Amino acid sequence: MNRLVLPAAALALAFGAASASAESGSIMISCKRGPLPTVSLINGANWQFIESIEQNYRISPIDAKAAADYVCADMSAVGDAAKLRERTKRVLANYRRR
Repeated sequence: MNRLVLPAAALALAFGAASASAESGSIMISCKRGPLPTVSLINGANWQFIESIEQNYRISPIDAKAAADYVCADMSAVGDAAKLRERTKRVLANYRRR
């Protein structure tokens, strides 16, 4: 029975990430959350999130990183996929999609 827990947990995490990215097109929202999720110094955007923005929008790498960092900086959005999606839409509203 213990052998099924790890694959099931991995599958649940994969579906959680997919649902966070579904409404914002093919943007993969992925933020680092350290052992202290309310300390912004150890939290930020994962490289996959930044790369996803660059692939989907006409945006410079510096602006993509800044946008991802802005989205992930909201500590009140920890665990709130809807808030992360809304924040992502807002910050990328002025950029054209590819």
